[in-house]
Amino acid sequence: MAIESVPGGELAFERWIPLARQVVRRSLRLGWEDVFEIYSYIPTIPLAEALALEARRAGGDTHITLMTDDLWFTSMRELPIRWLRAASPVELAINQAITAYIYLGGPADARRMREIPPEKFDANAMGNVRQDEPKRRRRVRSVDLPIGRLCPERAEAYGLDYEQWRRSYEAALAVDLREIQKAGTARARALSGPKKVQIVSEEGTDLRLETEGIAPLVDDGIVSDADVRRGLVDTSLPAGKVEAAVRPNSAEGEVCCADPLFLMGRTIRGVRFRFEKGQLVEFSAEENPALLTRALSGSKRALHRLGWFSIGLNPAANPCMLDNSIVRDDVGIGFGPHPQLGRWKTGGGSDFFATIGPAQVEITRPSQG
Repeated sequence: MAIESVPGGELAFERWIPLARQVVRRSLRLGWEDVFEIYSYIPTIPLAEALALEARRAGGDTHITLMTDDLWFTSMRELPIRWLRAASPVELAINQAITAYIYLGGPADARRMREIPPEKFDANAMGNVRQDEPKRRRRVRSVDLPIGRLCPERAEAYGLDYEQWRRSYEAALAVDLREIQKAGTARARALSGPKKVQIVSEEGTDLRLETEGIAPLVDDGIVSDADVRRGLVDTSLPAGKVEAAVRPNSAEGEVCCADPLFLMGRTIRGVRFRFEKGQLVEFSAEENPALLTRALSGSKRALHRLGWFSIGLNPAANPCMLDNSIVRDDVGIGFGPHPQLGRWKTGGGSDFFATIGPAQVEITRPSQG
């Protein structure tokens, strides 16, 4: 692979070395026995090179998987559902060998997703779940760093201000992970054990729920030894949220989303949900309601209960991004079982997740007797 040069004789990947070093040394703590897969698109090749170099400096082996926009979009349009649903033998083999993984995001132009039938997305997601099974079973440490999605094309597709998004993303990425860890520990302590939670926002949200007696998950950008012992091997960068499981049948009230939802190249705005006894009983959207209906329909209808929620922790992030879940005090809600927390572990991810915007979260102990 050719290495791009930049003015002054600097290699293109060299500007990414500090971030790569943080990922390798702090987030994943790679060493001599590790085999590290880096999944990249063309714009993120320099970062992939930096990550590979730092992993090799730590003594590990590396593999870079390269995808391109044209190959991905053409495959999604032309290949049959049967092909998309199947696990890739190559990815299965890689997932049997690796001990660590990072995803760098893509493709860039989300507008092209509008040409793809929704059932193709469902099929592709199923294929990914199947080929990732060895990775889940073997508890491969993983970082989601989708910086490749941070581009003008995606911003235009979803109606985001690219420069504002970029500034927020880069500022959030620069926050010291120890600061995130400290804030997350405090939030997790407050949510530990059965608790009553009320979530209220200026947009109109008034939701009451109870947590399970399961230790919350702190996504602080680091996969620690304690995380690995719990089976919590996935983290994200930029970092910053705590996630807690919701007791079945406890959610009551209404959620009004200030944050839009982004799906298949389109934006869903003005989203509202209403819950009774933990179940989703009503929903609506002011923009693209049919897309929301489709996202909430299908074979997983039985999982349409509120299963978990998140609270953002990152002090530098602003609610102007593709994913606002790390924004401090931005609340997210997940339908169905959480993929990693407690007895609801499924390995397949949440049925549906949305952030609702900044909100006040009041936490109290259930009354005794």
